[in-house]
Amino acid sequence: MTESSDQWVEQLRGESIRQLEAIQQMQDELAQVYGEAEAARGLVSVRVTPAGMPTRLHLDAEATRLPPDELADHIMAAIGDATVQASQRMQAVVGQVVPADELDAMMRGTVSEADRTSVREQLDALRAEVR
Repeated sequence: MTESSDQWVEQLRGESIRQLEAIQQMQDELAQVYGEAEAARGLVSVRVTPAGMPTRLHLDAEATRLPPDELADHIMAAIGDATVQASQRMQAVVGQVVPADELDAMMRGTVSEADRTSVREQLDALRAEVR
């Protein structure tokens, strides 16, 4: 290798290390993201993942005296509020890497038609090069 190619390889290695460190830091931060909310004047409290999966549900003893449908509504409201909070926190962590609309689609488990079209077009172009 020449000196200039050695420098290029070292620069590439250094950039790769910085990118991997940034990814590692983002992963560490994402592991700590959650949302919490209360409903029914604090009788119901929940903690959820950014995807809205409840990881903790606390019902005050007084909450069990509520009619079942009303209690269910309070639980669902708290989960919804906590999910919004967790999504906002997640956006703050990955916002510089993933655009908000793509993050929203990922959280809903959907892929936009524009993204699907873009991937198909890129695949078609690569396949055409191979032929």
